[in-house]
Amino acid sequence: MTAARTECVRGAKFALCLNWENGLVRSLDVRWAGEAVESDVLSDPARDLREALLRYEARRDPEWPDLPLDFSGLSAFQRGALDELRRIPPGTTRTYGELAALLGQPKGAQAVGRAMGANPFPVLYPCHRVVGANGAMTGFSASGGIEMKKALLRLEGAAQGLLPGLE
Repeated sequence: MTAARTECVRGAKFALCLNWENGLVRSLDVRWAGEAVESDVLSDPARDLREALLRYEARRDPEWPDLPLDFSGLSAFQRGALDELRRIPPGTTRTYGELAALLGQPKGAQAVGRAMGANPFPVLYPCHRVVGANGAMTGFSASGGIEMKKALLRLEGAAQGLLPGLE
């Protein structure tokens, strides 16, 4: 059994921290760059993640690396919801209800909300692109909360003025 460890990479605005256990990434934390210290020694996957983060912050396609992510703690519905997130283009959003309908659960907006809250890999599975029924900025369980959600959406070019609360 391998000890748990954390590796953090920083960009100019954001930091991503990989939480490893037994050779798998158990979760990824999104933080403001000033809230994290980049690890002195980085694994190859962490170096690849740093390069992707720098591309993302430069508003280019990040080409997120294929990391060994551990989805074992998620239900089939939660995993399906996360997979659907990758189909939402940067700079656009879907409501919890729209995502529920796409998953074949038209009355499942709250279940989608719980799935977003359980997302262990924010940004890689972009739950920040999911908003309330009227486009309102609701729930974001990553570090920085709603302000982080807004910052990620602005970076991706979400249309300000079309989403309530996105200044």
